[in-house]
Amino acid sequence: MGLLLLLLYSLLAPAIAGLYAVSFLLSPRRALMKGLAGELAERLALSGEGAGARPVWIHAASMGEVKAASKLAPELAAAFKAPLLFTSSTASGRREAAALGARARLAPLDFYPLAARFIKKNRPLMLVLVETEIWPATLYAARRAGVPVFLVNARISKSTFLLYRALGPLAALAFSGVRRVLAQTEADAARFSRLRGLGGKVSVTGNLKHDLLGASAAGREKASAFISAAGWETCPIFTAGSTHPDEEPVIISAWLEAKRSFPALKLIIVPRHTERAAGTENALNRAGAAFTRWSAAIPEGKDCLLVDAMGLLGAFYACSSVCFVGGTLDDTGGHNLLEPALFGKPALFGPNYRNARQAGDALIKGKGGFLTETASQISDAINSLLKDPAALRNAGEMAAKTLSSLKGATARTITAITSALA
Repeated sequence: MGLLLLLLYSLLAPAIAGLYAVSFLLSPRRALMKGLAGELAERLALSGEGAGARPVWIHAASMGEVKAASKLAPELAAAFKAPLLFTSSTASGRREAAALGARARLAPLDFYPLAARFIKKNRPLMLVLVETEIWPATLYAARRAGVPVFLVNARISKSTFLLYRALGPLAALAFSGVRRVLAQTEADAARFSRLRGLGGKVSVTGNLKHDLLGASAAGREKASAFISAAGWETCPIFTAGSTHPDEEPVIISAWLEAKRSFPALKLIIVPRHTERAAGTENALNRAGAAFTRWSAAIPEGKDCLLVDAMGLLGAFYACSSVCFVGGTLDDTGGHNLLEPALFGKPALFGPNYRNARQAGDALIKGKGGFLTETASQISDAINSLLKDPAALRNAGEMAAKTLSSLKGATARTITAITSALA
């Protein structure tokens, strides 16, 4: 039955990929598809030479997941004295992986002949899948080739869990080659443990993102230069990072409301996807908020900066008084809630932080993070912190303390993998 379901899945996979491409072309992010023709050879596992030595193969969906594994990847490769092969499903993820010194490729489509061809060409020592990357055809191809598979920083939503429970025979087939699932939280581990093929293979190692370093010096220099040129050095700054379309009107409204109590308050808004900055600009215009774009590179005496470039979020968190982490007011599930804590800054976030439940709960408990849902609640939280410098300073210190308590996932993950292969 499992093989039959895998065959059906493999037959449908090309059609699903085609529909996904069409939906992307019709979305505001269509510009990312302009390189599709040039990517086909990699997507079909037709290009690229295999490495001489057998590599540690790490696959991460996109830039965020690649960054999550950026500390683990080189340390794991060093532990096995092997080159590093990194695949990603997006061009931005591939670029991020290449910056780590890895041989970076776009991942082949999850179609058994393509996955098998890629594995045969590269002969990986292991396959390490980051976070939510569960690809049945690739998992089965790895098992057939004798490549041990590890799921690291693993998390699984309730809906995905129910899907794989319903497709029990397919799950058993796909997961039969998995050596270990190294989950972010106890809740994730409990779900994975109830899937066929994973009994006795699951443990909790924590979230790799908690071990990441802060913003680059270059990024901080650029952010500081802007703030100085704009005359914002003595002003309170509210940075909203990784924001999504449905959240931005709420955040802008909250900032404008907070400005009634703190007229000097500045807003820095950093959309999750820079290619849809035009939508953020429209939201600012509708609210009557005067702003300047980062790409304009000329501070115009405005109270709001729209950052339409990548790689600067951490730098602006570091320059801020209070931060908001996006993906928590819509259905996204939250981004890295602890990133502001890297710089000793308190974080506000919405109620939907399922993708970072451990971090969110720990921040709330430690009073380094604050749950907000409406514009008024966000505004009230900003005002409460800004009017009491001691409370603001204490919240930042507690956020940093929470982050420190959650670190160590990288070392635990490496230990688990090396032990499993000993």
